[in-house]
Amino acid sequence: MKESQFGFSYSWSDLQPVRALAVTLCAAQVLGAIIGLALPRFPNWFESLWFGAAVATFPAFLVGLAIQVRIKPGSLSENKVMVRRLGLIAAFLTASAFAMPILGFGRGG
Repeated sequence: MKESQFGFSYSWSDLQPVRALAVTLCAAQVLGAIIGLALPRFPNWFESLWFGAAVATFPAFLVGLAIQVRIKPGSLSENKVMVRRLGLIAAFLTASAFAMPILGFGRGG
């Protein structure tokens, strides 16, 4: 993982050691986006899509952790920084989704 002036940057190859976690996150986000479109919570399709994907992110992170531990034990402790950052991003996205109604999204306009 390369450090940048913004604190971190990474490539897909950096996710290789935690591939099961990354794939679980991506798959859940796609599934969440599809569900968000199928069961729209907001009048705008993109807001519903984004909401569905974002809500699915943190639960998928937790499931991905369990899958990663079973598939490749020790990989989480070897990649603590990447796992922690993925977890923080996942928590932020899910929290942001639940903040959308409070911030005024979905009221039309």
